Amino acid sequence: MILLTSEDASLMDRWAVAVGGRGTLIRRVSLLAQAEGALAGRRPEVMLLDLSLDGLSGAAGIAGLLSFSPATRVIALSHQPNDDEGIAALRAGARGYCNAYIDPRLLAKAITTVQNGEAWVGRRLTDRLVALVGQPMSAQIDTDYGLDVLDMLTSREQEIALHIGGGSSNKAIAQRLGITERTVKAHLGSVFAKLGVHDRLQLALLVTGRLQYSSPTTPVH
Repeated sequence: MILLTSEDASLMDRWAVAVGGRGTLIRRVSLLAQAEGALAGRRPEVMLLDLSLDGLSGAAGIAGLLSFSPATRVIALSHQPNDDEGIAALRAGARGYCNAYIDPRLLAKAITTVQNGEAWVGRRLTDRLVALVGQPMSAQIDTDYGLDVLDMLTSREQEIALHIGGGSSNKAIAQRLGITERTVKAHLGSVFAKLGVHDRLQLALLVTGRLQYSSPTTPVH
């Protein structure tokens, strides 16, 4: 079941377009108490949550909702999205963060993404999250991270992975290594495939020891 939570009925109509055709049960609620009851009783797979919901206290209220159904994947939707709110939402347990008026086709992709166990955020916010992840280790970028999993990478791929772990952007990596951004992206594609991660945020978490490694389901040759 996918739970739609907002006081704006027209907004939930818009979200329902993204869910339509998936053969998934949809439930709509407009009050915080109703959302809590639905989470506790129905344990929905995904919750689309309007952060302006009365009584929620914005992103900070997500953790409280998840206490009723920890396995529910929350996509927080904001009327005025900004990076700080997005980070707060993710820290509170949301698996996705986007504009409340996102194109239904993109929202459908966001739902599929979080159902697959990944996070959905905008590129700019992803870059900031990667930088935040890398901050504690940025001074140790040339040291041994103790991650044997990196042994399956080429020396250049290891360099790039470690720089991602340190929070560097593709442009900064290219300048530091004397290569083009296009080459960095090509190496990253290979790194993602070999390590079974989907994006630079997951790679940064893996490199810094914040994500447990699991081998890719499809062998990489």
